[in-house]
Amino acid sequence: MIDSLQVNYLEHNEFDGLHDDGCEIKVTCTPTPGQLAWADGIVAFHSVRVDNALLAQASRCRALVKATTGVDDVDMAALRAKGIRFANVGQVGVEEVAEHSLALVLLAQRRLLEYFRHTQMGGWCWRECNTQAPGELLKSCHETVLGVLGYGAIGQAVARRAAVFGYQVKFHDPAFANCPNGVAQACSFEAVLAQADILTLHLPLTPTTYHLFNECNLARLKPGAVLVNTSRGGLIDTDSLLSALDSGQLRQALLDVVEHEPAIPSALRAHARVALTPHAAFCSQRSLSTLKARALKTLLTMLEKAPSVTDQEWWPQNQEGEAHV
Repeated sequence: MIDSLQVNYLEHNEFDGLHDDGCEIKVTCTPTPGQLAWADGIVAFHSVRVDNALLAQASRCRALVKATTGVDDVDMAALRAKGIRFANVGQVGVEEVAEHSLALVLLAQRRLLEYFRHTQMGGWCWRECNTQAPGELLKSCHETVLGVLGYGAIGQAVARRAAVFGYQVKFHDPAFANCPNGVAQACSFEAVLAQADILTLHLPLTPTTYHLFNECNLARLKPGAVLVNTSRGGLIDTDSLLSALDSGQLRQALLDVVEHEPAIPSALRAHARVALTPHAAFCSQRSLSTLKARALKTLLTMLEKAPSVTDQEWWPQNQEGEAHV
């Protein structure tokens, strides 16, 4: 089990050692060539790249599980070339990511970031907190259009919660011509960008969505909009984002994920209209426990299956989705 160097998903000695079922597990953040060559199966957590360099050393490996929903850091061609069965964990932490996303939406809705900083600097006047339009009053949730880009499990969970608050929820997802849960209005990509006061992203990172929010598409956003991202950092081009914030095209960016994290550009980290959380949206006691247990169970099941099981029976689940881990 290759744990993340960024954050330890596994507690000390949580799985390490010989288990009752005869399975011996070694846990490491920095696998040695000997450990990789020894393993019949591998569980790789977030930020562990599954590429040719790793697989070349895993001479015995018959199955690999990525303990994430996203598979953007997995070389599928290399896995196929070596005949290694692969699976990811599917949707984990859907409710948690939806709650975190809505918390960021409400932070922007109520200008909490501005209020926090204003009072920290000794102020006590709410009229001074909107630097873009001094004295302009807040809009209620009922007057606010919430755009949801990507309407998989998390996008739908966000929309359900937002509808309770009274948001006018509009979404875009090519997979849905109409809203499957009746709480949002389906729109074109361009319409969602143009109408959303707050836009929340729930997309996988693919060659198509990489830097989807570049200079061109950020310019399509409603002036003064807020951008929320709890999906993948690579959806947003950081330089274009900073330019849009500096010009006032964007009022705020509230990000749980950043490209090349944890190497966060200092200009982004220090920006007065940026709030960052450390890729934590999926996290809860329940989701973390589910993630680890499901990853290990999936791997052991794959290793126990007869050789007649085809690769197609073990391939990424829920790639259309947007889950966070």
